[in-house]
Amino acid sequence: MTQVRPFSASDRSRQRRLGFTMLELMLVVATLAVVFTMVVPRMTIMRDGTALRAGRQQLSAAFAAARAAALQKGKPSTLTLTGNKASVTVLSGLSSTSVKVMGPIDLLNSVGVTLTPIGGAPTTVSYNARGLLTPMPAAVLKYRLSAGGRADTLCITPAGIILKKGCTL
Repeated sequence: MTQVRPFSASDRSRQRRLGFTMLELMLVVATLAVVFTMVVPRMTIMRDGTALRAGRQQLSAAFAAARAAALQKGKPSTLTLTGNKASVTVLSGLSSTSVKVMGPIDLLNSVGVTLTPIGGAPTTVSYNARGLLTPMPAAVLKYRLSAGGRADTLCITPAGIILKKGCTL
């Protein structure tokens, strides 16, 4: 016959613990909080940088499309900047009707970037049939793109060419 022993304190210490103690859980939560506070500012900087690059690419594409449309059609084209939106039209056909080539591209809603002309840069930029800006500006056209606390500048030469880096020739 088997004897049943009463449950003793030494048996309890031999049993395996299941789960975590409150102290262990609090240490994990505190560690995650510290890591989170270190990562969030860096993610914000990365997000703003990505938004600026995307906005610069979209605005560059609009300027390039306006110039390309003028060269391709052999007719004047116009890039119009209204607030944070950009659109491109070109004159087409014998009656010189205006045809929308691109846009409107809404930089604020699509990538979170605001657009500001700098130093009297025009909000309507026209290219002639040879792909040159008309009227020919005296200096480089500058447009400021900003997202969060970061900013970038897009520069267009009087010949209508987009400068890759910086605004110096």
